[in-house]
Amino acid sequence: MGIKKKNKKIAMIDNFVKYFEYNGIPASPHHDFLVFGQHQIPIRNGIPRFTPDVSYSTGNFSQLREKHATLQLDSHNLTTDRYDTILKRTNWPKSFFKDKTILECGCGAGPDTEILLFLEARVLAVDISSIDKARINLGQNKNLCLVQADITDLPLKKKSFDVVFCHRVLQHTPSPEHTLRHILQFVKVGGAVFVHSYAKTFFQMCNWKYALRLLTTRMNPEKLYNVIKYYAPTAFKITNVISKLPKGDSINHFLFPFRNHRRVDKFKKLSDAQIIEYGIHDTFDALSPRYDNPISAKAMCRIGEEILGIPFEVAKGRAITLLRTILERY
Repeated sequence: MGIKKKNKKIAMIDNFVKYFEYNGIPASPHHDFLVFGQHQIPIRNGIPRFTPDVSYSTGNFSQLREKHATLQLDSHNLTTDRYDTILKRTNWPKSFFKDKTILECGCGAGPDTEILLFLEARVLAVDISSIDKARINLGQNKNLCLVQADITDLPLKKKSFDVVFCHRVLQHTPSPEHTLRHILQFVKVGGAVFVHSYAKTFFQMCNWKYALRLLTTRMNPEKLYNVIKYYAPTAFKITNVISKLPKGDSINHFLFPFRNHRRVDKFKKLSDAQIIEYGIHDTFDALSPRYDNPISAKAMCRIGEEILGIPFEVAKGRAITLLRTILERY
């Protein structure tokens, strides 16, 4: 009772404390720490910190969160991009999410987290570093627990979550197959999973970014960002012209190093300046991450069969691959 009066942020962690386990020991919150026997994990800004503030994502993903902290949030860009994408890719009805406890593996600045909370889920959202931007974007919420931790070594109880959710993250971990095996262990019996990866297809792997990444991953992230920002307005105009040519979208996909979403229906109401900002963000996101290793659909299926005891499908596309629970058979 005393702790709740002193620190409301710790009180919110109380709502999720049963899900924590570190080296086989359950957690208890005490002042500014999560305590696991003799081991203490600091809590700052209401966030348990299992990893350092600096990681392999520092300089690329942290750069995007600093410069474009709210860009991808539906509540700020006034689109339904994330909402529509989550419902389409999971292939689950929006009613399914209500009152589910979701483990979100890799939350970034919180654009998907915002939607999961809007759908009335309870979310334990994890990211390896720079998670304070998510706290600013999402605020304090009794249905949210933010955790700074490595999704390849989660300090959580296995088989304890209604849903394991991993979107746009898997390919950016050092070993996607290891990561997938690890996170699937946390869905409980009778639960559901949704995992996204870039596809390991000719269409995806022959995108311009994989040739350029041989250079750009060795560049200083700030310098790379400034180069992209400098050429973005011109690249926007050029890719607009190319997209009107026969096979223009394919030319842009394979050859021109700029992500232009001007022709995307759900972004039609955005200004050119907003589309250029998206282009800077997404081009830097393509060229800067230390890891970008799409997992094959075959490997995804094999790992799902090894670990999951629930019906699932692996949906194969030219650019993305999805592992998801099939609700109608479930």
